[in-house]
Amino acid sequence: MANAVETMKNMSKKEITRVFLLQNGLLILLGIGIIFISTGILNWMGQLRFDWISVILGVALACVLGGLNVWLDRLLPDRLTDDGGLNRLIFRNRKPLDIFLLCCLIGMTEEFIFRGIIQVYFGFWASVILFVLVHFRYLNKGYLLFNVIITSIIIAGLFQFSNQNLIAVIMFHIVFNFIGALDMRNRYQNEGGVARG
Repeated sequence: MANAVETMKNMSKKEITRVFLLQNGLLILLGIGIIFISTGILNWMGQLRFDWISVILGVALACVLGGLNVWLDRLLPDRLTDDGGLNRLIFRNRKPLDIFLLCCLIGMTEEFIFRGIIQVYFGFWASVILFVLVHFRYLNKGYLLFNVIITSIIIAGLFQFSNQNLIAVIMFHIVFNFIGALDMRNRYQNEGGVARG
């Protein structure tokens, strides 16, 4: 503290004003951040309600779309469904429990951010577009990009339809990812035969 005072004694009036404005500006930004975060947390708490109908709808929709996704991934040639080998590296030798925990982490984190914050504060299309952009490794793969866009629209729509119920979209995201990840694990462990297309 004494050292700081000595330093300020050697500063000009202009420099002291700049430091004062900087310190108080940071405090103001911190205060705004705390208000934003606390409001967000209060909104999340309201959105984290367990509504059986919304949750069952989310899980059922994830099962149908996850199954359709698995069917298309097996039907289409590898050149359309391969993300450059990252999914192979992630899922090939993982235990199902590890995959499930990974899907839980991804599902909760992404839905808190994209639906709990972005969709609530910036709207439906902002959450869809930013979700797609975060999955940038799919941007040069037509089928995978289409898949992410449709999935993002469905999740954002489910969030709106369920009266902004985060649990419904988190459950959808976890189940959808888990179905796809388990299928990838099984395919990659059993590969070694002839590649498709």
